[in-house]
Amino acid sequence: MSVRGPRGERGEQADRIVAAARRSFAASGYAATSLRSVAQEAGVDPGLVHYYFRSKTGLLEAVMQPPEGFGASVAEAAQHPLDERGRAFVRANLRMWEDPVSAEVLRSIILTAAQEPAAMQRLRELFSELVLAVVSHGLPDAERALRASLIATQVVGLVMNRYIWQVGEIATLPADAVTDLVAPTIQRYLVDPLP
Repeated sequence: MSVRGPRGERGEQADRIVAAARRSFAASGYAATSLRSVAQEAGVDPGLVHYYFRSKTGLLEAVMQPPEGFGASVAEAAQHPLDERGRAFVRANLRMWEDPVSAEVLRSIILTAAQEPAAMQRLRELFSELVLAVVSHGLPDAERALRASLIATQVVGLVMNRYIWQVGEIATLPADAVTDLVAPTIQRYLVDPLP
């Protein structure tokens, strides 16, 4: 994302605008969010929202950017030896979601995508690029996409139950216990023969 504007306050103002937009898009939906309401919540002049992001679409693109380090965290997990990779993927995922700043960004991306087709398309692209492609790297060519998709079912299900819906005991278990329970399934999807 390239943000326009004077350097001194650019980062702070743009960050406030994006944070306000994240909250509004996630709570009210893209269609019900106005640039004026975002500006008001961010405590800036409405003209600055247009100046920095050009349009509501530009603001949506900024909101859909994953937290800093997200792609690097998944890529680092993928560098582990294959027999340790399932555990590394679960730990990387939990670390991002256990961090309050990252979790807020990730939660808003998911909730915004649930309400806005353009955001859902962007989420698919990000997930394919930053997760599926990385997870499948080094796996047998014929099974690469299927294995990555199976892993995604576990990771997405874990995220939804633990962090979005906060349903059942999985929402309150310590992260190490979650890793112990989920990592073996991820590992099976990585290396076990598929039916």
